[in-house]
Amino acid sequence: MPDARPVSDEDGERITAALAGVRAAQDELERAVAQALGSGASVRAVSELGLSPNTVQKYGRAHGWPTEENRARFNESRWDRYGREEGERHR
Repeated sequence: MPDARPVSDEDGERITAALAGVRAAQDELERAVAQALGSGASVRAVSELGLSPNTVQKYGRAHGWPTEENRARFNESRWDRYGREEGERHR
């Protein structure tokens, strides 16, 4: 078995900085997914951008999705949706 050798200061700093970047990017990804869902995008549409539907739902739930409005729209009938959308067009 090879002997354990320490990481140089320079390499350690690069690795630490890269990890911080990965964590920041992950947080930004999760928040962007949740915002898209909160704005009305479907799980399917978001997942088509390169994430699994389960991951999309996980990120959304971690950041407050579904909202009450999302729940209400999910449960509305086609007729209710038609009436809401017609009302929005005539404003």
